[in-house]
Amino acid sequence: MLETTALRILVTGDRSESAQSFPAQLPDGSVLEWRAFQVLAYERLPIKPEILEQLVHKPTEWAIFTSPRAVEFYVQALLMSGWDFPTETRVACIGERTAEAAAQAGLNADFVPSQPGTEGFLEEFEPLIRRKAIKPSVFIPMAEGGRMTLGNRLKSLGCELTRVPIYRTHALEDIPQRMTQAEFDAFSLVVFTSPSSVDALTQHFHIGAHTKVAAIGNFTAHHLQDQGYGDHKVLPEGDFARIAEVL
Repeated sequence: MLETTALRILVTGDRSESAQSFPAQLPDGSVLEWRAFQVLAYERLPIKPEILEQLVHKPTEWAIFTSPRAVEFYVQALLMSGWDFPTETRVACIGERTAEAAAQAGLNADFVPSQPGTEGFLEEFEPLIRRKAIKPSVFIPMAEGGRMTLGNRLKSLGCELTRVPIYRTHALEDIPQRMTQAEFDAFSLVVFTSPSSVDALTQHFHIGAHTKVAAIGNFTAHHLQDQGYGDHKVLPEGDFARIAEVL
């Protein structure tokens, strides 16, 4: 019997749902071997008490969470201050993972787009804004130095916008201790989940011509392009079940 050689795939991040979202093989029967590799750390930032108090006692119409970490750190800030998330504020989430994090924190998402990413979110969320004569107030808890596209677009539509940096992202220092270049070279495909993960990984490893590169969304894909990785793919809809399309 011939021995089956697995295609090895590296995904940046600590994806806890890997058992459910990572397929074990391709439609042609090829076996897949996955490794989720954490390259980033997240630090919660303090929120000024007066800002938090205003968000609770003068709630915005919408809170838009762009990542599970935004949910986690904002809910932590509320708990530490002894306040509850205001019932008057509706919750919007970019992506199913963020909606799941919100549900685990006791927040029911009122809006989740059918397509992942900021562009998909805006395409479906904007009609809700446009049909109102009085534009809603919006709160976006975000990463320090995070992408401004979403907030800038809502502000241009007339929304009253409150953006609060609530966490900071930085590369882990022990990446070279947890993986060697030789181990990295054994992967057939590397899937990057954010621009920060691109920077964190590529400062330690050279991506050879034999290793394919993919991004989980267009924002990360654009960053790969800017960093000189033009021969990359975008995972359709961020769905790992469709990994065959980028291999």
